[in-house]
Formats: sequence, C-alpha cells, structure tokens
Amino acid sequence: MATFSKLKIKTSTCKRLVKELHSYEKGVKREVAKTIDMKDKGADPYDPKQQEYVLAESRIM
Repeated sequence: MATFSKLKIKTSTCKRLVKELHSYEKGVKREVAKTIDMKDKGADPYDPKQQEYVLAESRIM
C-alpha cells in the first residue's frame, strides 16, 4: 500500500511539471508574438527592447 501511495505522488508530480512546462511554452509563444507585433507597428525603440528582456526571462523559465 505504501508503494502505491508513493507512486501516486510521483505521478502527480510529473503531471504538474508537464502542465507547468506547457504553460511556460505558451507564455514564450505569447511574448514572441507581442515582440514581433511591437516591432511591426514601429513602437518606441525602448519598448521592443524591454519586451525582448521579458522574452529572455520567459525562455529561462
């Protein structure tokens, strides 16, 4: 019974980690789209540069 409980905990942990990974990947895609949109619209040069820093941090996660 103890091994079943440990297995259930480890399985739940793996599921949570996979869910977080997908969430971070979605975040990176969203930030890439936002950065491209800013560059295409000709925003203030400071804004896309700052957005690239945000994107880099998202990729690190």
